[in-house]
Amino acid sequence: PANRRPARAGRLPAFRAVQLATLVDHVPSGNGWLHEMKYDGYRCLVALGGGRAKIFTRTGLDWTDRFPEIAAAARKLDLSTGLVDGEVVKLDDKGDPDFSALQAALGEGGHGLTFFAFDLLSLDGEDLTGLPTIARKERLAALLGDAPAPIVYAEHVLGSGEKLFDAVCAAGQEGIVSKKADAPYRGRRTQAWLKAKCTRRQEFVVLGWLPTSAGGRRLRSLILGLNDEDGLRYAGKVGTGFN
Repeated sequence: PANRRPARAGRLPAFRAVQLATLVDHVPSGNGWLHEMKYDGYRCLVALGGGRAKIFTRTGLDWTDRFPEIAAAARKLDLSTGLVDGEVVKLDDKGDPDFSALQAALGEGGHGLTFFAFDLLSLDGEDLTGLPTIARKERLAALLGDAPAPIVYAEHVLGSGEKLFDAVCAAGQEGIVSKKADAPYRGRRTQAWLKAKCTRRQEFVVLGWLPTSAGGRRLRSLILGLNDEDGLRYAGKVGTGFN
């Protein structure tokens, strides 16, 4: 109640830093955690209300014009103002997120994309970040009950994270995000949000390495090869995960 302020007519919520998840090896257990699918897409904040909408990237860039259908749907939501956290994805024919297809869609006008909304940071001038995760999601579910496509409420399960993780990995998905049900929203990386990825392993041959163009570490990426039926072939480069 102390954070309640009248929403300013015609003024959308400003961008704010998003909460990030910490990578872990195991899914946390217990009913104190809620678990969501980890979407393979672009993290975005949608500021909306009063027939207007603005879509921010996780770093604060205005990408409204790159997601025209999502912005159009957000403008139809009947509320004064709100700031919604979520992920923009491109679904394939099976209903699974496809990051390569997402990149291609962005190059062709940003059509056919879906916004999975999983958190609500403010509503009608009220700052909700101090509320527990489960309470924010309940408010979000009520807000998006009649939301037009392509805006979709991101479902979750309480507890049973290991079962969800196994099912997600068996379906070939990226992993899950586990969130403390009673935690507030923090605009930084915390232990209250944890991500577990479905690991796919393959043995490669290191063929060489590429240097950086200027400054920073000397090693930019490794050049990899793969042994298959026809012998050694080029398999690509990897440039992350080095200390």
